[in-house]
Amino acid sequence: MKINEIKKKDGSTVYRANVYLGVDAVTGKKVTTKVTARTKKELKTKAQQAQFDFKANGSTRFKASTITTYKELALLWWESYKDTVKPNTQDSVYKILNNHVLPLFGSFKLDKLTTPLIQSIINKLANKTNKGETGAYLHYDRIHALNKRILQYGVVMQAIPFNPAREVILPRNIQKAKRQKVKHFNNEELRQFIDYLDSLDSNRYRYYYETVLYKFLLATGCRINEALALSWSDIDLDNSVVHITKTLNYRKEVNSPKSKSGYRDIDIDQQTVTMLKKYQRKQTQEAWKLGRTETVVFSDFIHEYPNSHTLQTRLRTHFKHAGVTNIGFHGFRHTHASLLLNSGIPYKELQHRLGHSKLSMTMDIYSHLSKENAKKAVSFYEMALKSI
Repeated sequence: MKINEIKKKDGSTVYRANVYLGVDAVTGKKVTTKVTARTKKELKTKAQQAQFDFKANGSTRFKASTITTYKELALLWWESYKDTVKPNTQDSVYKILNNHVLPLFGSFKLDKLTTPLIQSIINKLANKTNKGETGAYLHYDRIHALNKRILQYGVVMQAIPFNPAREVILPRNIQKAKRQKVKHFNNEELRQFIDYLDSLDSNRYRYYYETVLYKFLLATGCRINEALALSWSDIDLDNSVVHITKTLNYRKEVNSPKSKSGYRDIDIDQQTVTMLKKYQRKQTQEAWKLGRTETVVFSDFIHEYPNSHTLQTRLRTHFKHAGVTNIGFHGFRHTHASLLLNSGIPYKELQHRLGHSKLSMTMDIYSHLSKENAKKAVSFYEMALKSI
């Protein structure tokens, strides 16, 4: 034990030392404590007392927690977690917590949650999903991940000595593997849908607005809420570039993009530029009729920003009338990606256009699509449309 002599401001002297107490019987970590005294003799006495107290307490500093039930722990974790993420993530995690995790584990006392018990619960979830039973939750891996995270928080809060979910083995998800991972139009369906859009009465502003929105999504690969958050100042029509710097969350509030990679510039083809210029003029005319000006590109003239759920309902109707598969708004993004990959764009360039944080994400999602030699990205969409 090294004893340090400390001179205080008032001129007095004290002695201080770091005292090794031993290895914590619960955590397995080495434990030390600081001891201060007026004399070396007193310091040694205090050090011996600290070592004695540590052994008398079962060689651990682990303190009993007042948290006894899983529900208490889960809600305490939620209060700590919720303000660390964006609203969309907050909403999706809360739904898993409230709809799945708490109904499964909420009634258990923490000391009754063992690894075999959690394993049996996860196995039952997996069996229901893999058998295709009605009401089974496809993404049971998310339930397991969230449960494990909450229990790890319990370890940190000293409510439990170890995480019983840590060694649970996650069964393979057969149904997830069977699902078509990417919904998108093939060439025939894309041509059929575009022909349908071109047949709509463009004098009806709603039809015109929706046609421009759908074609814009196909041309850029933007996420729907990135497109709905756009202002005209975000689009440089002279240089054919769309600047993505924001998105809408589920509350229809403007947020920063999903990740740092979400900030990006997307080059657009000349046909899309011409379409947007014409649309801007028509939007201005419609706004004047209402005695206003408009800065939001896809404004519905009612709300500050349009509601994607309302637009989704309209989109389903158009898919039905066009006689094509309902691929949803995200399907336009996948269609854009498949067109570019089949035209030869490199995965790295596609990653940038789509705003994916990792190249592996792009490759995992679109690995089934054919790949050819790389070409410049800016005119691929225009070229691809002409070739079908």
